[in-house]
Amino acid sequence: MKATLHFSLLSLLVQLSVSSAWADVPPPESRFGKGETPVKIQKPVEGRPAPEDRAEADFLKELKTGVQITELGRMRATFVFDELASDFETQVTEAFSDADFRVFSKGNVIQGRPEPKALHEMGNDRYADLVIYTKVSGRAKPALGNLKLYEAECTMQVYNPMSEELLVSETARVDGKRHADEIVAVRTAGEAAVAAATKELITKTLEKAHKILVHEAQLKGVVDHQHLLEIMEYTAKLKGVYHVRQLTYDKSTGLAVIEIIGAPQTEVFWRAYLNNLPKREKWIIDVKHIRILPNERLRQKYPDWSREGK
Repeated sequence: MKATLHFSLLSLLVQLSVSSAWADVPPPESRFGKGETPVKIQKPVEGRPAPEDRAEADFLKELKTGVQITELGRMRATFVFDELASDFETQVTEAFSDADFRVFSKGNVIQGRPEPKALHEMGNDRYADLVIYTKVSGRAKPALGNLKLYEAECTMQVYNPMSEELLVSETARVDGKRHADEIVAVRTAGEAAVAAATKELITKTLEKAHKILVHEAQLKGVVDHQHLLEIMEYTAKLKGVYHVRQLTYDKSTGLAVIEIIGAPQTEVFWRAYLNNLPKREKWIIDVKHIRILPNERLRQKYPDWSREGK
């Protein structure tokens, strides 16, 4: 199987030349952290399953009303590869997982350069917060005796699937290792270019999204869909929030699950938020009905998240 993949990689690299059209260009200003673009409120598409199983929190099972807010982690990323880049899917997704992004589902493999509209649709189909597109091309360089050498170019781009906005772009062009085995020469070039582009792309993405987390809010006792909409609209106005997504709502139990994507906050912030949620006659939340669960692993890894006003 590996030999087949490497042969495919070799044949494509031999045919392709490095494209100047994919030179690294400065991406447009990102809306991350700007607070200038209206916050998106996203409702689930009928019939589309949630990206993860969201069982009712144990804390809420014996309560008629209550709220649990959990820091799940960094944003969910889905991946799109051109045909040549698909051989490097594991390398790319592992790098993003190691950087604490939430990596879900197998990536899409497409022919040609995708339009932002197509990436928007792919991202929303996967409930993704980011869509990572990877393209690889390359060319043979002069051999040294029987030692062959290849140069590979990898371009990676990060899109916001909600706005179709290009957030980050990065291109790396790297020589592989000279080798008598042409397959090895090709593979080392591709792996090196992908590694270099991925590293810089993650760095640039974290500069824009360093302090953006996905929070899950389970709200028990939500009266009806209008009540839930009011809660989501109120949530969208919070400082540091840039996206609110409804995952599930069961009117028979009053349990709603929403995702709040924004800056990590203190427990004091969340308690103030809950105290000011849109009220209903049967919507009575007191301190005994609230649980805040920070992501301790990430907070220890990034201690500045816990600083007030940062």
